[in-house]
Amino acid sequence: MKKKKWLLACAMMFSMTAHAQWHIGVSAGGDYNVFSMNNQYQSDWTSEGRWGGTFGVMGQYDVLDWLGIRADLNWTQKNYRRHRDRIPIDYKYYNHYLQLPVMASMSVGGTKLRGFVNLGVYGGYWLKSQRDGTDMNLFSGKYYTFSEDVKFNSERDQRWDCGLVGGVGLEYLFAPHWAAQLEVRYYYSLTSVQKQYMHVKDYRYNATTAIQVGVKYGF
Repeated sequence: MKKKKWLLACAMMFSMTAHAQWHIGVSAGGDYNVFSMNNQYQSDWTSEGRWGGTFGVMGQYDVLDWLGIRADLNWTQKNYRRHRDRIPIDYKYYNHYLQLPVMASMSVGGTKLRGFVNLGVYGGYWLKSQRDGTDMNLFSGKYYTFSEDVKFNSERDQRWDCGLVGGVGLEYLFAPHWAAQLEVRYYYSLTSVQKQYMHVKDYRYNATTAIQVGVKYGF
């Protein structure tokens, strides 16, 4: 009995090793970020999503023909807009994040064209923030335009980020060892970008949809 179990375990390990394969690649695309917060008493303020960019590198290890473990290191913008409804005060924010999603990659299909699903978690760090737009001088009552870097405040800003990530896409093997991918990916943040340092709780979250193309090489 022990010998049979040992042979079965060896057979399973051999099967996994036979399908094991490393992939490396790059990806780039655009993303649309939705910023959510409670306006509290600022009832005439509106938040809107904005487009940004994303690019990165990836590595994947296939343990089976249909299952792999994938990790990406990418730069992703999480931009948004805040504006007043009745007066022309308008802020456009540009936020730059470094992210590391780690996902299970499951695929189905033929040798040339396959569909895949990526599911996992991600961690990230808020690298930089900028904004431009229109504001009003409270003393003169005149409007002016501005463009500036936003300085981080350690008491207010939560620069570490983490959340859930999922994606669906297609992969086409266009040459031996080379494949092209098209993927729609969704990042759902579980971390508020603002720390709760005041008596009134003020949670603010990003939710980002990315459309990206990539190319990868399989060893």
